[in-house]
Amino acid sequence: MLRLLIDAFWNENVWLPPNTTWSDLAPGPDKAVIYTDHRHVFFPIPLALLFITIRYVLERYVYAPFGRYLGIKGSKPKRPTPNPKLEAAYKASPRTKQPNQTYSSQQYFLVNIPRELESIAVKKLTPIDNVETMWMG
Repeated sequence: MLRLLIDAFWNENVWLPPNTTWSDLAPGPDKAVIYTDHRHVFFPIPLALLFITIRYVLERYVYAPFGRYLGIKGSKPKRPTPNPKLEAAYKASPRTKQPNQTYSSQQYFLVNIPRELESIAVKKLTPIDNVETMWMG
């Protein structure tokens, strides 16, 4: 049953031009035109894993010791120096009254959009105003 479905899906009349079969596209030495082989798609994955492994080994066992030999120190990101003025300003800002407060996007829009809509002055345009704004920018 499964074979019947697969054969129906890959029907030559659907996918290929007239007088062409799947065997015409198959790779082989006796073909006038060499088509790509679908199995070539699988080569990049093992090659990528091989290159990642080679890079890891070279960085860990060749480049890092060579860099230490040259006097290059391994550096970690430096922590910022504490600044009490900035901390006080951050804690005093109106947006951070509750330091652990987080909004989901829905909560944010439910709270903030009505305020923003209230602040926008909506001017009702007449048909003449619409034409004037369209032509005069």
